[in-house]
This record gives sequence, C-alpha cells and structure tokens, in this order.
Amino acid sequence: MAAVLASGTAAIPAEVERHSPAQGAPSIGPRAAPDTLVLYTDYQCPVCPRAAREIDRLVADFGGRLRVELKHHPLAMHARAFDAATAAKAAQRQGKFWDYHRLLIEARAFDQATLRRLAGEAGLDPARFERDVADRAVREEVLAEAKEAETVGAGGTPGFLINGHVEVGWASYAWLRQIVERHLKPAAGP
Repeated sequence: MAAVLASGTAAIPAEVERHSPAQGAPSIGPRAAPDTLVLYTDYQCPVCPRAAREIDRLVADFGGRLRVELKHHPLAMHARAFDAATAAKAAQRQGKFWDYHRLLIEARAFDQATLRRLAGEAGLDPARFERDVADRAVREEVLAEAKEAETVGAGGTPGFLINGHVEVGWASYAWLRQIVERHLKPAAGP
C-alpha cells in the first residue's frame, strides 16, 4: 500500500504508469489492465482534487488489474472549468497532461493568466499551448467528454464509471476502493 504524506494524501507510487496520448483519454495504470475506471472531473469542483489525489494509490493497490482514464466534465456552474479543461487538453497534445493536471488540481484560480503561468511551470511550449487552447477541435473534445459523462449518468463531479456502474460524488478512498472491488470483472481462471 502507498505511504501517506503528512498532509494525509498518499505518496505517488513509483510503479504507476502514466499515459498522455495526443488524442483520447490520458490514463494511469497498465494499458492492458482488465478493468478501466473512468474519472469524470471538473477543475473548479471543490471535491474533485481529493479524488484526483487518490487515483495513483488506487491503481497501485489493484496491482496491474486497474487502469484509470481521466475525462473532463466541466460543469456549467463553474465559469472557468471549461477553460481549465481545454488547457489540460492542450497540455496533453504536448505529452504533458499529467504535469499540467497536477498543477491544476492544486490551483486556486483558473483565469487565462493563471492557465498560461501553469503552462510555463509544466514546461509547455507557450506558442503551441496558445494555438491548441484556441483550436476548435480541442474544445470539441472537452464538449464530447462532458456529453459522455451526462449520457452514462455522471451528471455531477467527480463521476466514476466502471464496467457500466456509475457513482457520483466523493466519500473517501475506502469508499472508492470498495466500489471498484464490487464492480471488477471476474478474474480469468487458470
């Protein structure tokens, strides 16, 4: 099990794989894991960072059996959430999604100046970042993910989808782990 930092959050396990494909969902965990949990998140959601901080530990605790894909669901009530999600997608195009995501879940502001500053901190090419943030295709990807969240029944954030089962909200790491355990596919026999 992952070590816990003084702040009460889990230390990031070194063995957790991270994937930041130019297209599609960024993920944590083995590409060939038999089970996939989708996390629908909103960067302005006050609860989503708690869930996001536990994903590495969850993947590590399931020892290669689980992969987590992160998708965006910027809620209309959060005025800057869509811009933050678009900026995260722009970072993903440069292979730096997880670096930028980490900065976003710790951020308190999501105005354009902050999103640009965080892009610099993540080591992104600033001109390319600006082009990608303005790219209609990037914005449409965010809209498609939000529509997907609504379609599967994850109308709020954080939303979790595993093998057809949806949960919305956050109680604790133990709660999420229990949800995942209950909805894993049966293990293949010998």
